[in-house]
Amino acid sequence: MYQLGSLGRGNLFPILFTIFCQQCQNSMLTYLTYKKTVMPRVRKRTSNRGTDIEVMKQAAQYCINESKSIRSVAKDFDICHVSLTRYITKLKAMKLGGSPPKCGYRPHTRIFDSCQETMLSNYLKNCADMYFGLSSKDVRQLAYEFAIKLNIKVPTYWIENRSAGVDWFKNFLKRNPTLSIRRPESTSLSRAINFNPVNVNMFMDKYDSQLNKYKFEAHQIFNLDETGITTVQNPGKVVAQKGKKQIGAITSAERGTLVTMCLAVNAVGNAIPPMFIFPRVNYKDHFIRGGPPGCVGTSNKSGWMQGEQFLQFMQHFKNHVRPTLEKKVLILLDNHESHLYLPVIDYCRENGIVLLSFPPHCSHKLQPLDRSVFGPFKKLINQEMDSWMKSNPGKRVSIYDLPSVINNALINAATPKNIVNGFTVSGLWPFNRNAFAVDEYAPAVVTDMYLNFEDTTNNNATPISQTNTKTAVAEKPEEQASVEISPETVRPYPKAKINSKMAKKGGRRKGKATVLTDTPEKDEIALRATEKDKKIKRKLFSTDVKKQKNKVTIKQKNKKTIVNESEEEDDASCMICLELYSKSKRGEKWIQCCKCKFWFHEACTKADFIAYFICDNCEADNE
Repeated sequence: MYQLGSLGRGNLFPILFTIFCQQCQNSMLTYLTYKKTVMPRVRKRTSNRGTDIEVMKQAAQYCINESKSIRSVAKDFDICHVSLTRYITKLKAMKLGGSPPKCGYRPHTRIFDSCQETMLSNYLKNCADMYFGLSSKDVRQLAYEFAIKLNIKVPTYWIENRSAGVDWFKNFLKRNPTLSIRRPESTSLSRAINFNPVNVNMFMDKYDSQLNKYKFEAHQIFNLDETGITTVQNPGKVVAQKGKKQIGAITSAERGTLVTMCLAVNAVGNAIPPMFIFPRVNYKDHFIRGGPPGCVGTSNKSGWMQGEQFLQFMQHFKNHVRPTLEKKVLILLDNHESHLYLPVIDYCRENGIVLLSFPPHCSHKLQPLDRSVFGPFKKLINQEMDSWMKSNPGKRVSIYDLPSVINNALINAATPKNIVNGFTVSGLWPFNRNAFAVDEYAPAVVTDMYLNFEDTTNNNATPISQTNTKTAVAEKPEEQASVEISPETVRPYPKAKINSKMAKKGGRRKGKATVLTDTPEKDEIALRATEKDKKIKRKLFSTDVKKQKNKVTIKQKNKKTIVNESEEEDDASCMICLELYSKSKRGEKWIQCCKCKFWFHEACTKADFIAYFICDNCEADNE
């Protein structure tokens, strides 16, 4: 405390001013803290008075038609008399040619009205459905271009940056809670093109025909697929120091070794013990030690599923399911080359197994294992491998440890609930032809590829955008019917131009949904396999034929000498002494007969005119 009595009048004012400034600073800090923690950034309305247009119309009619006072009518309808006065004034002006009145409160800083923001929101949803979603920066640029197109007054910094501000974008997301920033999954162009209504309906027709033909029940419908498992996991999130730039986690190696797992499940939620394919030439029983009960294993050089290994899995499948020719089962699988192995198809026909393939590049939507089992399975594998690395510090996960690591992950991922949900969302069981919404076909509309698989050169082939199914573009509200300018006019929806040359382009034969065990399809697969074998034999035969050697001729002292160009070329021998060229002495000269193209030592021939040499055999033939 200051002793004010002992201070002079001249020294008293600075001290009081300092105390006043400290109190003001403390008060300001307290206010800012309160504003940051308690006060909302956006004020929320405490009532909805004056926002219902029907109530406002009814009150205005009472005042105009029955000549009642505005204050009394406003009190009866619980609305503000000033708002009612403005509405009546606008209503009278509308009769003289003005615009229709609007009620409610509109912020003076709002750029777009509710109708325009609805159009913008629908446009963003449609682009995301087409797999051409817009980033936050693209949305802000689109908002600026849309506002300029509508001749709306925008802030100065919008014009300087040629995009909307960050605050506008945040408030736009708050006003449209159906929108959010999402991280998309990478989807190949082949999947986007081939998952279309025509492919799906074609598959559903064949699937329905098999259900009606054999009267399959839920426990007789199986889905089969393979998935790859590596010895290097993706580490999960850990708790660490905040603000540190790099946080590490131990993995077994930089790049892992792949092991393939094949699994089959049915529509009631049961799973067949899996089969593992190891990248080894010779398989040993200890490879699957600690694996799921009843699992089997095999091996090949690559570790991928091949025809011979798939035949072994089908034998394993038959031992557990016990199908017969009288009581068949249905297996749904993709068009992988190993699944088209002829011995497998013959084995399935003999043992009452019906194979139905999905359309190409549609397994991400139609296959139950991909929809609800393999996703959780991969996450659980990463967790199990993280636990294994922490329990075994200093050790590496090998391919022989994977079956024991997979055991717990498979039990928790391939649950009956997950399996049944996979069949449900795919529309396979219960059978639902219309399981997929219209917006799920939106990516196929972008390419507008022709859907006639029998003849792509047919002029009557129907593009996807002209099929009977509705397009995925959302319909505009009734309010937008009279509006000519929309976000689509500013930035049209993506559309690929497919010309006739691309439509007639050849290439690899396009697959389709087929019943592989039916006789016509089986004969077609056998014919293709035969043609493929002939092609391979012709290629091997052509490589076995000896080609003529390419030699570089150098004139040296008016004589033609031959120098070997590559060590990788086929070896030759002298037709007189039968000595190989590879074993000839250094600097020894060779010549070639101009007719039979055989090679000789220059010393063996004793020829004088080497530029045009003809051997004795060719000369004897000429005589």
